[in-house]
Amino acid sequence: MDSDRYKDMEREGFLAEIQMLALQIDSLIDEYGVRDELMSIMIIGLIDHQPEGDQLKAIYGYNLNSRDELNELFTFAQETYQDNDEPDIDGLLDGLGISLN
Repeated sequence: MDSDRYKDMEREGFLAEIQMLALQIDSLIDEYGVRDELMSIMIIGLIDHQPEGDQLKAIYGYNLNSRDELNELFTFAQETYQDNDEPDIDGLLDGLGISLN
């Protein structure tokens, strides 16, 4: 079996497992009866680099009651997102009693 085909099968297996977990989460939401109170967006995907352009193969789900809730979650994501190349000094020092002020 060539390595590219094996890698593709592994990636498909990964996404299949993610889909099963997403279905479990959905069942849990119903089990606890919180669907009407819930705001969530789940998008988990793998970027497939192709000569004609990158493609995203993703598992996704929305639990939203309005576009306003969608905007709230986007705003939350933007405000809490940190670039990986910027060190989080506060996080590193948290709980050590050290302050840079």
